[in-house]
Amino acid sequence: MSNFNDYIELTENYINSMLDEKIHLQPIKKSLLAKLPVSLTSNFHFYSGQIINTKIIFAYIADGNSFSPAQMQKLLSLMEKKCGTQVIAILGNVASYNLQRLIAQKVNFIIPPKQMFIPSLLIDLRKQKLIDNDIATPMPAIAQCMLLFHIEIESLDGKQTQDIAKIFNVSYANANRAIRWLKAHNIITINDERTKEIVFEHGKKDTWEAALSFFKSPVEKTVYTDSQLEDAMECGINALSEYSMINREKRFCYAITKEALKNIDSLVHKEYGTNVVEVWRYDPRLLSKTETVDKLSLYLSLKDNEDERVQIELENLMNEIQW
Repeated sequence: MSNFNDYIELTENYINSMLDEKIHLQPIKKSLLAKLPVSLTSNFHFYSGQIINTKIIFAYIADGNSFSPAQMQKLLSLMEKKCGTQVIAILGNVASYNLQRLIAQKVNFIIPPKQMFIPSLLIDLRKQKLIDNDIATPMPAIAQCMLLFHIEIESLDGKQTQDIAKIFNVSYANANRAIRWLKAHNIITINDERTKEIVFEHGKKDTWEAALSFFKSPVEKTVYTDSQLEDAMECGINALSEYSMINREKRFCYAITKEALKNIDSLVHKEYGTNVVEVWRYDPRLLSKTETVDKLSLYLSLKDNEDERVQIELENLMNEIQW
């Protein structure tokens, strides 16, 4: 974009074309600008306008990566409090890994002419990308396992499709699908389209946050048993007790694979049993060198637990992770 005025004009045209709204952005009044702290006015340019008969303050910042998505949400909330009206950020550019984080934080933003996400007005518009059917699905289990392995065990940076297939004991086709899914969702990039050499452009914590909204609980289903399983990892509340101050449960809670379930099928029941058996979407042993499941998978398996004590210890667990 040649200059700032051109970018504002581009924003007007983008809103007009997407919402059929004849909008004209004007600098906000000086009296309103004076209400904002210098920390905001030195980083943003402020304009006013209307969308769907709603008065809006538009806060333009050239570098959308200047603040983390969580910080951006707090800044917009401060602006709304000071101005008494809704605020939408106009972002000059945003790193691909930050887009999903902005959405997760429910930040009102426009990136003309690419994307418009305004949850306060129930608007979510973006350029449509053609995605193959096999990667337009939820994150494959092996892709989730790959990311957690990269974060917790060993870097996968520079690994190729055949390496991934070997490390995770899956077919070449499944490894290739997982890599393509991660690339399509801007979590990794690829150096060589032929060999699919993986590139992680960002740190472990940023990678976790970029993928967080896609992650699922590793637990595919839960069954029960009266037996004690010898070759199974500890999970659930008892695993959390290994990492925190929460008390153990009297019953055992085991994490196993679907393949392992076949070997103990006669020992389990769908509804009844003294001990819990979680059947995981991936092999928990790939992510832990102990008899307890890894911290990040444990967090994902318990994050929807309604017990306040569990939520407090999960928060402590995540705060203690050395990224």
